Amino acid sequence: MSATKTLSLNTRYYMAAVIADFFTVALALVLAVVVRFGRFSVFSVTEFLGTASFFMLGYYVISVMENLYSIRATLNRPMLLYRTLRMTLIVTGSFMLMLFLFKETRLLFIDSRFVIVFNMLAWLILTLAVKLIILPGIFKLFYSGKRSSRSNLLIAGYPSRNSQIAAQLRKSAVYASNQRVVQWPVTLPTNPDELTQLILEQMRIRNCSGAVILFDERHDFNCVANSSIQLNDAGIPFVIYAPGILDLGYFDPWFSLIDYGALTFLKKGKRPIEISMRRLSDILLSLLGLILMSPVFLTTALSVKLTSKGSILFKQERVGKNLKLFGFLKFRSMKEGEKNIQAHKEYFSDYAKGKTASGKGDTFKLKQTSRVTAVGRVIRKTSIDELPQLVNVLKGEMAMVGPRPCIQYELEHYNGWQRRRFKVKPGLTGIWQVYGRSRLPFDQAQFLDFLYTIDLSHSLDFRLIMKTIPVVLFGKGGV
Repeated sequence: MSATKTLSLNTRYYMAAVIADFFTVALALVLAVVVRFGRFSVFSVTEFLGTASFFMLGYYVISVMENLYSIRATLNRPMLLYRTLRMTLIVTGSFMLMLFLFKETRLLFIDSRFVIVFNMLAWLILTLAVKLIILPGIFKLFYSGKRSSRSNLLIAGYPSRNSQIAAQLRKSAVYASNQRVVQWPVTLPTNPDELTQLILEQMRIRNCSGAVILFDERHDFNCVANSSIQLNDAGIPFVIYAPGILDLGYFDPWFSLIDYGALTFLKKGKRPIEISMRRLSDILLSLLGLILMSPVFLTTALSVKLTSKGSILFKQERVGKNLKLFGFLKFRSMKEGEKNIQAHKEYFSDYAKGKTASGKGDTFKLKQTSRVTAVGRVIRKTSIDELPQLVNVLKGEMAMVGPRPCIQYELEHYNGWQRRRFKVKPGLTGIWQVYGRSRLPFDQAQFLDFLYTIDLSHSLDFRLIMKTIPVVLFGKGGV
């Protein structure tokens, strides 16, 4: 059974879940109007379509962010219930807030409070019935008994955990109807080359199209990273479990256990069309950002110029894709002077060795209070100082999402798998910016950036961009 069929299972579930959401949104709204007024033709077509479109778009955006359209969501019913309920409250609350703040929008949307509240309850009941009962039942019915359409999934390693993971997968009616779990409960070697060779050999012998690899306490980030690279290069979908993953703050909540984190990699390389689409989206998003944020640009530029001596923009050579240098732009947030460069060199050397900036273990980001200007404190905390990098994105030197670009003198501290970050364009935001920032030590921060290089996709980019917004608004991790 090919890996392509395993990937198509996820695609089929995604499409089925999206179509189901669109139908349930329309049906819930019709039911709400009929229950309140006894007939459907109370509101204009424009109001009905406007309201339905708002809810469809809202549910779609949050579902993509939360991976609710992933087949993995069928592994954890309580979490699916909780996240669906939270999503329903967020979208409905946003709709009612919009009607309250912008009175003129009532010409485009249904403004009956009873209809909106009943619509929320009706959609919640309908979508839970679809996600928990109907969709799993359809997949089970359609594939039941079709052995030729089922693929084998290898669960390898960690003997004491192997059965637990296998049982979790078998609980999902969708997984059970499409994939046959094949257990291989052995203690895996710590050498990544040997480990990967054994996994691929067992997959060939047992005719498996995907694998779940269970690392244990003996396997460090070097082993996990190098094994992941080789499995990814082999073109197979795989899931990794490792004890240290939960500490990263970034993990797959659907697969993960309370004390055993998981990461999922389903992407099979990059096709030329995907590369072109990513570049096109970078151009459009950077242009849109420059236009929408122009008042912030102007206000910040004036504030920097009027409150401290020096240039408005700080330009520095950074290392981009394939180690190519480019001029990295930021709003200047610090007093000018060579001591800034020397201080950062010393800090980064200590940081790469695992030392905290304060020496007390509370942060891994350099404290530079004496060198930061008054305006600089604000724009650094809110990440406004990073906005000029939209120009770098527009020029093609950076992408909207990717690892942060490093300075030339930092290169000597990147070794082995850590250098894989230079195979992709550096980004304005990324996994580290959203989930890690100043709280993580060097090896864990590099592992987060490394994960993006083997998992990059449009859906991941979208989730990271959307999740960056609250990070910026609340200044999470900024210094």
